[in-house]
Amino acid sequence: MKHTISIFALVLLSTIVVAQEVEPKVIESKRVRIEIKNVNGKIDTIINEETTTVAETDKLSGDSNRVIKVKKVIREENDGDGSDQEIIIEQEFGEEEVIEIEEEIEYSSPKLVETSTFVMDWGLNNWISGNSVDVPAPHEALKLENMSANFHLGIVQQGINLFRGQLRFVYGIGIEFNNYRFKEGVTIIRDSKPLEYTVDDDLNYKRNKITSKYATVPLMLNFKSNPNDDDKSLKLAAGVQAGYLIGSHQKQKWGEGNEKEKKKIKGDYGFADYRIGYVAQFGYGDLVIYGKYYPTNTFKTERGPSVNTACVGLVLTPF
Repeated sequence: MKHTISIFALVLLSTIVVAQEVEPKVIESKRVRIEIKNVNGKIDTIINEETTTVAETDKLSGDSNRVIKVKKVIREENDGDGSDQEIIIEQEFGEEEVIEIEEEIEYSSPKLVETSTFVMDWGLNNWISGNSVDVPAPHEALKLENMSANFHLGIVQQGINLFRGQLRFVYGIGIEFNNYRFKEGVTIIRDSKPLEYTVDDDLNYKRNKITSKYATVPLMLNFKSNPNDDDKSLKLAAGVQAGYLIGSHQKQKWGEGNEKEKKKIKGDYGFADYRIGYVAQFGYGDLVIYGKYYPTNTFKTERGPSVNTACVGLVLTPF
């Protein structure tokens, strides 16, 4: 009897050992889906996570890590012409964790018309006569400082999409200020025809300039290499800028310490009523430089020196 019980116990123990050896290994599988949608500038993110427990009867051999492929799919649609790009990345996870990540990014089609406000340019300008910055006779005393400033404020600008958001026709309205700072102590007599002025080098001028203010209408072709990522886009633009004179003044500041004096006199300083200039822009991301040249004379005929205005500077808020 004892012999029979011993045999039965041995058989039962062997069964338990075998059962333990073939017990299936439990692996947790997770599937995460991340949707990032950019629709008209609004970002929506949706994350769905699904966890599944599965049994695996075969043990992993060798390295305890398993190589899982993570697939990232980027879909871009422009004007109905969709294109898919797949990037396969290999990443290692532990044997008890299997993760599948599917990331989908959708870009909306570019707008037909884009609008921007308060687009600003700032730089330096000077008078050009031929190939020189020297002012021709008999107005040599009107030679400018190198720090004469140019500022343009695009109040409203719009771009019409011509090709996949990369090529646009840009137009708008704005205001441009040209500050012309004199090297010498020049005081221009307002409303004089032709231009008359006096020179007083005894006063220690801290600021001595005349300023023109024009209402502007820019007309340009604008190119962006990557319209979906403005920070990683090559930018080019070229065109013309029309202007209509809406004001001018001379501003002077002189003196030392508490004895400083200043004056600002508005009037007619002989600037041309209308002008047309060439405009070019070049840059990458937020760093964009511009250049302008006005082939039309800065002053009215027989009112002032025969000079043109040239500008160069930075686009502070690229469009």
